[in-house]
Amino acid sequence: MRTTALLIAFATLIASTAGSQSREIIIMGGGSQDRFLGCLTCGEFTQDSVWNQYSRHGWENKFGTWNRFGEHANPYGPNSACNQFGTNAPVLVDRQGEFYGRLSVNEYAEGSVCGVNGAPQICRALKVMCADS
Repeated sequence: MRTTALLIAFATLIASTAGSQSREIIIMGGGSQDRFLGCLTCGEFTQDSVWNQYSRHGWENKFGTWNRFGEHANPYGPNSACNQFGTNAPVLVDRQGEFYGRLSVNEYAEGSVCGVNGAPQICRALKVMCADS
């Protein structure tokens, strides 16, 4: 499945950006970035993993956290990773709260993986994931 392969590549890139394959990177979102949206670097069978298609946080679960019409993956919401003009996209942090970037296709959002100082490979993978949602 094309999306799954890109998601795995995405997780690998995030983990290497974090500097450690063992560091758990999670996604936090919502108006105050206080809503847990899934674990990005956890395995596909972990309950809260974005790679677990049966998890409510699974990227491919069309009825869960990342559904196309929900707050975090629709192309129009201010808190969405997939809104090219979104102002409050989810953030990538570790369990200690260290910030690794903003999960956003908005090139102008501060810290965006698609921004000037972002990560081009991660940005491309995110854009594909948003298109497949």
